[in-house]
Amino acid sequence: MRNDLIILMGMPRSGTSWLGKIFDSHPDTLYRHEPDSAQRIRGIPIFADVAHAPQYLDVITDVVNKLPGAWLSNVAATLPVFRKSYYAHPQFLLRKCGILATKLGARILGELPVPEVIDLRQVPQLLPVWKSIESLGRLGVLCRSLPACRAVLILRHPCGYVASVLRGEAKGKFNSSSPAHEDLGLFEMLMELPQAATYGLCIERIKGMHPVERLAWSWVLHNEKAMNDVIGMRNCSPIRYEDLCSDPMAYAATLFEFSGLDWNEQTEAFIRQSTASDKSSYYSIFKDPLKSANKWKAELAPADIERVIAVIRDTGPGRLYAGHA
Repeated sequence: MRNDLIILMGMPRSGTSWLGKIFDSHPDTLYRHEPDSAQRIRGIPIFADVAHAPQYLDVITDVVNKLPGAWLSNVAATLPVFRKSYYAHPQFLLRKCGILATKLGARILGELPVPEVIDLRQVPQLLPVWKSIESLGRLGVLCRSLPACRAVLILRHPCGYVASVLRGEAKGKFNSSSPAHEDLGLFEMLMELPQAATYGLCIERIKGMHPVERLAWSWVLHNEKAMNDVIGMRNCSPIRYEDLCSDPMAYAATLFEFSGLDWNEQTEAFIRQSTASDKSSYYSIFKDPLKSANKWKAELAPADIERVIAVIRDTGPGRLYAGHA
């Protein structure tokens, strides 16, 4: 296995799954979908201090080395399935059948291991792709501990994030027993960040806020920590979801070049296919990208849009969207 790695990080509902599948469509990549959500990383705080990066190296190395063996269906069997350069044609057919059978079985029995037809650890050209919404607060530590990696931090317009979260909660799409704006345990951890002190935030102030304001502050603090932690690091590229949506082909080519990947017909075909239709499924990656990027403008009430903009206006991540309300 090559020593480098591609890391795709962002908040939930920020386009990470579509971006992940764009990278999965490359014949040389090995895509792992949120392995740190399926099996939590122990030994590294959710919001890790970059000053302590050296002490987390052994844990990070272990996590990366285990990526080829992360075979649960929700991690290793996301659809669609792409041809890979490291599978001969019969191996690919076996692999695809195994994935489809595992996903069907998982509907009845729960998550199952996906059968592997080769030893992935012995594939020299294989490039792992780790997509995560769990480890955004660890991004700076990961980039320092893995200097050969290439990381992409994707941000979505805060109104788009808020609207998507509210829509998902209304449809019962999340496993959490309480809405995101009521996750006071998470907010208590966020209040310990220096970014929270910068804005004069405390847990009592958060408790007194409107739910939309809480979600907007969560967006600010998560993204600002990640952005601050990778300032000046050449192995991390922050991007906006809206820019990817505006010209998916060109932007994907730029990200591939940054990641050391060549352009290929399979990726081009996937981008055309995924942007040519607009499926209604909440988690679908087959969507009209510009419609998806701007959906919040019709979904959020004007008062809620004003609440979000008031929160993010003078923040670091918010400046990326100045004039885009």
